[in-house]
Amino acid sequence: MYRHLAWLSIWRRKTRSLMVIMMVALSLSGLLGLQGLYDGMISHMINTTIRSDSGEISLYAQKYRLHKSLDYKLSPLLRYEDAFSKIEGVDAYSVRLEQEGLIATAHKSLGATLKGISLENEQNFGQLSAFITQGDYNFGKGNKGALIGSALAKKFNLTIGSRVIFTAQDVTGEINSISFRISGILKTGNPSIDDNSVFVSMEKMSKFLNLQESATQIALRVKDVDSISMVQKELQTLFPDVDVLRWDELYPLLIQMQELMNIFNLASYAIVFIVAALGIFGVMLVSVLERMREFSIMLAIGTPYKTVRNQIIMEASYLGIIGYVAGAFLGWILLLYMSMEGVDMRSFEAGLELYGYSAIMYANMHLYYFFQAFFAVFFATLLSVVWPLRKLKKIKPIQVIQGKML
Repeated sequence: MYRHLAWLSIWRRKTRSLMVIMMVALSLSGLLGLQGLYDGMISHMINTTIRSDSGEISLYAQKYRLHKSLDYKLSPLLRYEDAFSKIEGVDAYSVRLEQEGLIATAHKSLGATLKGISLENEQNFGQLSAFITQGDYNFGKGNKGALIGSALAKKFNLTIGSRVIFTAQDVTGEINSISFRISGILKTGNPSIDDNSVFVSMEKMSKFLNLQESATQIALRVKDVDSISMVQKELQTLFPDVDVLRWDELYPLLIQMQELMNIFNLASYAIVFIVAALGIFGVMLVSVLERMREFSIMLAIGTPYKTVRNQIIMEASYLGIIGYVAGAFLGWILLLYMSMEGVDMRSFEAGLELYGYSAIMYANMHLYYFFQAFFAVFFATLLSVVWPLRKLKKIKPIQVIQGKML
């Protein structure tokens, strides 16, 4: 009976109830949209970094990351490749040989990093060709071409076919120079690559550095995210003299940004919690005060206080549930649109690229968003009826009926 009475009661003042439902629904849908967009931005950055650089796990010679010297290299490569083939969790790997140096044109020179890669391995590793914005995914005839990061190309005003010269020390300490033409421009969204990286064939790089069957980095992709730690431990056992690092150990800033986004999400949930609680509280308090005489009559004729209490709780619950369902539906539509079409932020492209964000942002959509939103609305609903019930508990029914106490 109290459920039926509660349902009828919330529609006594239709406008008031609908306003609260709309307030909860709109704030909730906005929360879901923001959470999906925040998560999508961070997921995009992490995915781009893994695909274009670190993989889930990277191997370096000890001290290489500190000194950046070719004295600390991974060699021979056959030793590592044989081990990877025996580890079930490894899906793909990319062998890279890099050296820091000076890239120059006729008018300008800057510090940059030259990386020797295998185009086929990089394609299997992270679909590197998908990042090509100009030119082709190849090194041209005789491997005389190179791929260059978009930001670095912009600094030199380079186009497809432009010639550049790279100068660096080889493994013996001699200063060597290499000339190549730009065959493709990459835009990965990873600042460390877009700002200062140039890719050439592994054969050309090995010859340039007088270094054969060696690498400075081997990046691995794993078949299952849950197996990253297991594969890392297995590699550490096989190669105790090598640094075996996960992507989050190489890029702790990404984890910090992810944690920062979690704080933003918690703040957003707090806002929705407050909005829902205040909205429902206002409606329920006014509703209880308006019907104080009605409730007093019910209590005077023997209706248990528990029944009256349950009726008020159900009224608030109906408002919260309807608001949640409407908000979840609108939020689902918003997330679906943003996950498929994205949010166009090209007007802020220059600033976003500085931090590795894409100009077109796509939202994530996970079921736990809706569970978290439900619990936020649920607890807000329970909290909103505490004060009205305290007011009702303190009344003296006979005096209220006689009009002696409001």
